[in-house]
Amino acid sequence: MHIAIVGFGPRGLAAAEYALAGNTDLKIDIFDPCKEPAAGPNFRPDEPPECLLNLPLHAVDLPPSAGGEAVSFHDFIAQASGPSPDPDLYAPRHMLGRYLSARFSRLRDCYPHALTHHAKLVTDAWCDRQGWRLTTADATLGPFDALLLAPGQPISRPDEQLTRWQHFAASRGLDLMPAYPGRALVKAANNWGGKTVAIRGLGLSAFDVVAMLTLGMGGRVTNGRYEPSGHEPKLIVPFSRDGLPPMPKPCMAEEPRYALDPQERAQNLARMRDALDGNPADARQVIAAAMTRPATRIAGQDADAWLAIEVDPDADHPTIHPVDFLRHAISMAEGRSAPSVEYTVGQIWRELQSDLRVLFHEADGNPATRAAIIAIDNGLKRVTYGPPLTSARLMLALVEAGLVQLSLADGPDIELCDKGWTLDADVTAQVMIDAVLPGPKLAQLDDPLIGSLLRQGHLRENPATGAIQLGRGGKAGQRLSVLGRLGEGASIATDSIHDCFGVHTRAWAKNLAIDAADQKVLQTDAHT
Repeated sequence: MHIAIVGFGPRGLAAAEYALAGNTDLKIDIFDPCKEPAAGPNFRPDEPPECLLNLPLHAVDLPPSAGGEAVSFHDFIAQASGPSPDPDLYAPRHMLGRYLSARFSRLRDCYPHALTHHAKLVTDAWCDRQGWRLTTADATLGPFDALLLAPGQPISRPDEQLTRWQHFAASRGLDLMPAYPGRALVKAANNWGGKTVAIRGLGLSAFDVVAMLTLGMGGRVTNGRYEPSGHEPKLIVPFSRDGLPPMPKPCMAEEPRYALDPQERAQNLARMRDALDGNPADARQVIAAAMTRPATRIAGQDADAWLAIEVDPDADHPTIHPVDFLRHAISMAEGRSAPSVEYTVGQIWRELQSDLRVLFHEADGNPATRAAIIAIDNGLKRVTYGPPLTSARLMLALVEAGLVQLSLADGPDIELCDKGWTLDADVTAQVMIDAVLPGPKLAQLDDPLIGSLLRQGHLRENPATGAIQLGRGGKAGQRLSVLGRLGEGASIATDSIHDCFGVHTRAWAKNLAIDAADQKVLQTDAHT
């Protein structure tokens, strides 16, 4: 059997590993323009060391490689940094990229004739009687018996605001850059001394950008105080729609307090299963009820009121100054303050992520209900998928040093002027960094391959989530599959490295093995 995988970051690597473990006769053509596949753009081996994983070392528990790779990520870090790395360590993302690249090299060594990498962008695909044909800039390849799309973040068009800003920046000779690749940002930042830099977005990417513009310029933190190098921008101003930064994860010593007892975990999963089988409004209430008991027990206060607001998409959330919010979040992560209901629910929800992915895979579920639960997951990201504690401490130290300003973080009205982006009467940025990751919505995609498959009817829009799902216009037995954030709705919490190696990827490989076995039987019957 000969298959094609388009997009070969961590998820593509996991798919290839699982597929080859179930069928050593498999041939796999990989299509990814990156010259060093497997790491993907988020974990590029040459990214700056200031860009950190948002999982501590002890939580990065990836399954062993199908290529016989015995070294875990923990052991890989130990080989690089010492025999006993701190389990609370948040490693640089480039280290995970190097680990994934090493896994890919090992896989190719174990299956030297199975893997072919095309460092090219696929612009079109179609299916005929022989199988799938893929078009790149200079060739058409195939036929392939199966096609897997695992593109990570596909090509997206800028939104209306960003489009307007791009034209404005080009006409004024101003710098407007994406947060990644980080190495390009750090290089450009050498010319931003004395300038004000605005960051569009206040999520995890903004924490990376802030670190690159300060620590990456030679600054350092000593005893909680930031010591500038003199090469930093004059001022850094992150902003977002709600103006609140994500809460840092608790240090390892504090994590046990958020653990569910066996009965609570079983009850939560049972109710999550019930929620998936219900309608959207009921699902939100069922999830709130499921988390009320453990959240109340852990936080020591009634969780009903906060959960009722959190699961209501139309509710108004209480306002708090972002610096006060950040200080309190750091105090809770360090264990100096009792956890709030909000912080507690975030930790509980993260603990349930792997099980929730399995439930999403096994349940049929109403698409609108799935979308409602995904909306809850997205709403909780600020407390579930927070940055390392060290990153939050850096942000606060920079605020106290006057290098970062968060008072304008809550969706400021931005005006364009000859000098740049005016956030208020006293703050005009000469540089704008876009740290907003486009969502997996078809309306934002500008990927030629996805567009072609949509026009042919092989893919269609998921009406509940706005992402994509398999269409009904393709040929029977076309063996087209989609994994990752593009398929949001079929899965949940797709941006995690654990989802790349999770239940959906394993299920795809299992189905592929069944197809390969059936194909062998047909070929044998035809021969005899």
